[in-house]
Amino acid sequence: MMALAVFVIIAAGVFGIAQGTMELSADMTTAQERAMIRQNFIEFLRSSFRRIPPEAEMVLEVTSDGGSYVPTISVYNGGDAMSPGAAISPEGSVELFARQIPGGFLRIGLRMLDGEQTNARRLNGARRASRSGQELVLPLIERAARFEWKFLDGATGRWENAWKGPGRPVMAECLFALDDGVETRSVFWIPPLVKSGAGGAPQPGQPQLGPDGQPLPPGDPNAAPQPLQNPNITPPPLPPP
Repeated sequence: MMALAVFVIIAAGVFGIAQGTMELSADMTTAQERAMIRQNFIEFLRSSFRRIPPEAEMVLEVTSDGGSYVPTISVYNGGDAMSPGAAISPEGSVELFARQIPGGFLRIGLRMLDGEQTNARRLNGARRASRSGQELVLPLIERAARFEWKFLDGATGRWENAWKGPGRPVMAECLFALDDGVETRSVFWIPPLVKSGAGGAPQPGQPQLGPDGQPLPPGDPNAAPQPLQNPNITPPPLPPP
């Protein structure tokens, strides 16, 4: 009886240690998966903002959904920025949106809009179904506890919760958390907005931007245009006086 009692005690201890090890391993695996989700999401946003074309337009909309304020970033004529694959057609657009789901969490995803849907969104802000009747949505994060945006206004130097205007913000700040409650703050640089006309030349009245994104000083409007010089070609000598 004594030997049996000792065996039961040892077996219970071994079982408890094994169960604790398995739970710890499962927790570590879950933590690693969440860390990977956060990293992939941040890298996707960073890469997308860098690829925004000079002529693309960005709009931030914050709406109330189920008692929470959820953001939607719309990118028009954005090429392959925010796109899960090939470039979006110039007539279409893509939305990075959040939607309230049961349990108090948010679902973050991408919504691709065709030309008719894009026109409706730009004219009156209405979302209409596509002609095919299928909504092209790609889920990115299934359970987010927080998802907020702020944008840096280059003119005022202030972070704004909403962006409205003909230009583009200088930087974007994203604050989000998964269902584990760990918050992540990331800041992304946004290329400057450049409205181009035919041949890539700036439109009349549009300042020309330098490599740093700042407007170049205006030149003399009466000065004659100077021909471009090729540094690889030696100019011919001047004729004798």
